[in-house]
Amino acid sequence: MAPPAVRLSDVCRRLHESKELRWRLLILFAFAVGSLTASAGSLSNEHNWQLLFWYSALLVVSAQFSDTVAAFFVGEGSSIMDNVRHILYGVEYGSMVMVSPGSKHSQEARRSVGFWTLMPSAFITWIFAKSINNAAVLGGRFGILGGVAYAGWYTSFWAAGFVGYWLRTRHGVRSLPQVIEKVFGSSANVCFGLALFFRLWNEVWSNIIVVAQFYGAPYSKPWWVAAIISASVPATYVFMGGMRASLVSDVLQAALALIFLFVILGRIGHEMGSATPSEDIWEWEPPTGWLPGGGWCLLAALLQGFVSYPFHDPVLTDRAFLSRPRTMLAALFVGGAISMMFIILFSAVGIYACYITNSVGNGAPTVVSSHLGGVMESFITLVMMTSSLSTLDSTFTSSAKLFALEMMGHLKLPGDKRPPDVRGPLTARDASVNAIHVALGRVAILFVCVLGTIFLEVGRETDALKATTVSGTMVMGLGPPVYLACFWKYNSTPGAADGWRKAPLAFLGSFCPGVVFGICYAAATWRVPDPTLKRALESVAMGEGMYDKFLGWNVVGHCVCLAGSLIGFAIHQLFKLGSPVDAEATVEAPVTGHRVPRAGYEMVAATELQDKSAAADAVFDRVAGADAKTVDVKALTDYLVQSKMPLEHVQMTMNALSVNEESTIDRLEFQTGFNPALMPRISAMA
Repeated sequence: MAPPAVRLSDVCRRLHESKELRWRLLILFAFAVGSLTASAGSLSNEHNWQLLFWYSALLVVSAQFSDTVAAFFVGEGSSIMDNVRHILYGVEYGSMVMVSPGSKHSQEARRSVGFWTLMPSAFITWIFAKSINNAAVLGGRFGILGGVAYAGWYTSFWAAGFVGYWLRTRHGVRSLPQVIEKVFGSSANVCFGLALFFRLWNEVWSNIIVVAQFYGAPYSKPWWVAAIISASVPATYVFMGGMRASLVSDVLQAALALIFLFVILGRIGHEMGSATPSEDIWEWEPPTGWLPGGGWCLLAALLQGFVSYPFHDPVLTDRAFLSRPRTMLAALFVGGAISMMFIILFSAVGIYACYITNSVGNGAPTVVSSHLGGVMESFITLVMMTSSLSTLDSTFTSSAKLFALEMMGHLKLPGDKRPPDVRGPLTARDASVNAIHVALGRVAILFVCVLGTIFLEVGRETDALKATTVSGTMVMGLGPPVYLACFWKYNSTPGAADGWRKAPLAFLGSFCPGVVFGICYAAATWRVPDPTLKRALESVAMGEGMYDKFLGWNVVGHCVCLAGSLIGFAIHQLFKLGSPVDAEATVEAPVTGHRVPRAGYEMVAATELQDKSAAADAVFDRVAGADAKTVDVKALTDYLVQSKMPLEHVQMTMNALSVNEESTIDRLEFQTGFNPALMPRISAMA
């Protein structure tokens, strides 16, 4: 179907009616004033300041506005092209689909987060400014092995993808906090929320300082100006558009980051090739050789990456619950592989820094940018800027979801449609989520932005690598309970009491020791380390080099956390503490993402799905007669008895299957879902 003709008068009218346009023009004007101020003022590196202003302006002005729950928290909604069509043709969002109604590009598919949106978003949001800075630093210590070692943490993509896929398709879980609440209880979920908040706060300050270092000495006036701008810009456009603004901007930033990286590598390769034609960047070594211990650092990274590190980062785990399950899994696996490649390649910057100084250990990107100067300095700055802003916008969207949905879900806010006794984490799909939660999410964005920036003054921390090593050690206790939740045995039917009991100690027995290990590690490696804790770290060192204590402490800590989780779980099951846990009534189909009834929960699913025919079909497959057209009454009777359905669910099943009063079912014994005693026999069904 061809689009309607464009009329200039209609375009002008729609532009005039657009509230978004006025805000965009106002913001653009503010950036223009800032750019002129940088040009006329006394700030050094004027071209870098112009890059910061105008790149930020591009992201803010092109950001999506979101006023719906689905757009703000899930990222569904109109695209940039939808906005263009609306302005040019007056087409309302979603009303003009240029494909046949039954094709895979239906309106539902267009609203969903697809592979080519989710994959680059996942990739770029984990190319933190601090991460590529750390990759260069480790490259300056261990050569290419340093880049490979830091890429070890990026196995987190695969761990998060597997866990998200399994929880969605096997257990019907809609978010990680939801399953923590379900199987470990509210106390565990509060601790989990604190761990997520700790991670988000870490990401804010650690990514800010990496960008700020290109604009001045630490804590100088230019440094502070750059830090505030790099924090406030992503907070601004995520405040406007939430997850939708973050996802759309991530696609642009991912493409730019890859382009900038290959331009930088090409220039470095050319510089080294001109000076030493017999060696390339990956073969060169400093006169004294690389530092020992790169392989031990890699082992520590793999341990954290597979076991615990991914689960304390809602930026990553939130994306494991977007899109369709198989699309998500492919996006995280491919995005993780690209991220690893990016990190390994960027370690060449650290190697080149050592080549410039003819020494080992100084792989800071600022050394390379200052040496190359001119356009290449701008490219390196742009890589850092792109990675910082893309990470921060995802950090702010996750902060909004964590606070507004998962923490505030424990309160009864206006418009909450849940029963009075039901509390706990919400998801964006819940009917109780409304504009109040969107407003709370925006408050959370501002709060985390301000708190992370204030820490720069209070903490006086400039080592971004600690945001990885310390935070990863602090949350080593998350892995065992999360993997335990993946293989949890739920009640076979609602109230059957044949599943595992809710086990808060299985979470706390792992999480609390992990926090203790993390605090001790931080205290032993701080600027003024505690001597007793420092000796404790030395006593468990494994391997050699500067990360031997880090590896040993993590191996011991992970073993303690695993043991604590298993002991806590055993206490609940052996002493029958807590109640057996019902499963979610529906799970996600791997390919389509549609909710389908779980075996044994079909009629509960009918209520949830508002579609009794879907549940009836699931029951019919189990009780159909030999002709596959009629109901085998004995099979149906056996099914109802074994499923221990409540009386009202029995009647709903009868009605859904069109089993009428002329059926031969005249005597049926069954149990309710909450009372193990046999109910009186029903003879009125005949």
